[in-house]
Amino acid sequence: MTSVSYRNFTGTGAENYQRWFVPAIATPVSVDLLRAADLCPGERVLDVACGTGVVARLAAERVGPQGAVTGIDIAPDMIDVARTVDAPAGAPIEWRVGDATALPLPDASFDVVLCQMGLMFMEDRPAAVASMRRVLAQGGRLVVNTPGRIQRPFELMEQAIVDHIGPELGLFVRAVFSMHDPAAVGALLEAGGLRDVTARQATATFRLASPAEFLWQYINLTPMGPVVAQATEAAQAAMERQVVETWAPYVVDGITPIDQPMVVATGRR
Repeated sequence: MTSVSYRNFTGTGAENYQRWFVPAIATPVSVDLLRAADLCPGERVLDVACGTGVVARLAAERVGPQGAVTGIDIAPDMIDVARTVDAPAGAPIEWRVGDATALPLPDASFDVVLCQMGLMFMEDRPAAVASMRRVLAQGGRLVVNTPGRIQRPFELMEQAIVDHIGPELGLFVRAVFSMHDPAAVGALLEAGGLRDVTARQATATFRLASPAEFLWQYINLTPMGPVVAQATEAAQAAMERQVVETWAPYVVDGITPIDQPMVVATGRR
């Protein structure tokens, strides 16, 4: 997919992810995911590609103290940060490091598996879906979301990164939006053996920081950060200048509002 991957996520990226990405993007997109999951008290929930755990913590509140939640991510740094964030009242949360394509968990051990904005980064998506299905109890449900079609401000940011840093980083931005078709996501779940599959488009509204601020937040919370840091100061400044100039039509009172389509897909074992 791309050499810039969350598989080797290190440094301060996970801390920045929790500080900036969770409130600006991860929390808004979780609304429709959790609505589709319709969690019930006492259920056992697995959050795959959990990052720093925003969805796991929201799930813990919903399933309550009689439920159980496990968050798993391939990046140890993400799990390290997840463990430092205050847990809500509700189900206990177990944090694990593991690969979604080979979940180190028993068969049929969860009522619900959630995967927020992670499937598009997985190199073997069919294997990941099969692994998530395997750990579902009979009748259990899988709920995933992925970003829909890329919106113009993100295209402009991608172009500035490509123009001044390197094309491989553009591949990372494109990977984020690579599963934008609901029909294709639904077909992936069906091919993985899920039944009663539905896939639809929802919309999440982001209120992003000013262009320069968001650009650096985004770069420094992703695996792109170390690569960009190696570029010259002139290249970094040119990239920032291009984003500020091209984002100007989208900025309102210093904030960049974006209505981002999201694919939300569900299926049952």
